[in-house]
Amino acid sequence: MVKKALFMPGQVPEGGVCISSFVIAEKGGKVLVGKMKNPETWVERFLVGPNLAPKFAASGKWLLPASHLKFGESPDECAKRIAREQLLAGENCTLVGIQSHISGDPADIENSHWDLCIIYRASIPEPIQVPEWFSELRYVSTKDLKTGDFARGHGDVLEQLGLLRE
Repeated sequence: MVKKALFMPGQVPEGGVCISSFVIAEKGGKVLVGKMKNPETWVERFLVGPNLAPKFAASGKWLLPASHLKFGESPDECAKRIAREQLLAGENCTLVGIQSHISGDPADIENSHWDLCIIYRASIPEPIQVPEWFSELRYVSTKDLKTGDFARGHGDVLEQLGLLRE
C-alpha cells in the first residue's frame, strides 16, 4: 500500500527522516570534501546526530559540506549557513536539485531511513580555510573517489549527480 509522506505521529518511518542541504563546490575536475574533527561541534552547529558524529569522525571518511535543516529553516537558508558557518566562505549558493535516498531494506520501508537532500552549487575560492571542525578540507579529484569513501549518504549524492563511480 502506498503511504503519503506525512510528518505526523505514527506517519514517520521508524528509521526516521532527514532533510538536509548539501553544498557542492567543484573546481577543475575536483570536488570540495572534508574529514570530520571535533564531533561535538558537528552536533551543536550542524545538527549531526550525537550517536553518528563520533562514528563519522572515527571513520576517517570524507564528508560533503552539509547540514540538516533547523526547524523552520528553508533549504536556501541552510545552504547559505553551510557556506558561511561551515566553510567560512560567502553565501553564493545555486539550487541544483533534490535527491531522495532510502537507507535500509527497500522492501521494509516502515523501518528504513529516508533522506531528502537539497543540492546546491557554490564557488569556494582557494586557498581553503580549514576550520577547527575539519581535520582536512580540500579539493580532491573525483577520479580518485568512489561512493564508499564517504560517510553515510554523502557519496550517494555525488554519484547521483554523475560525479562518482560506485
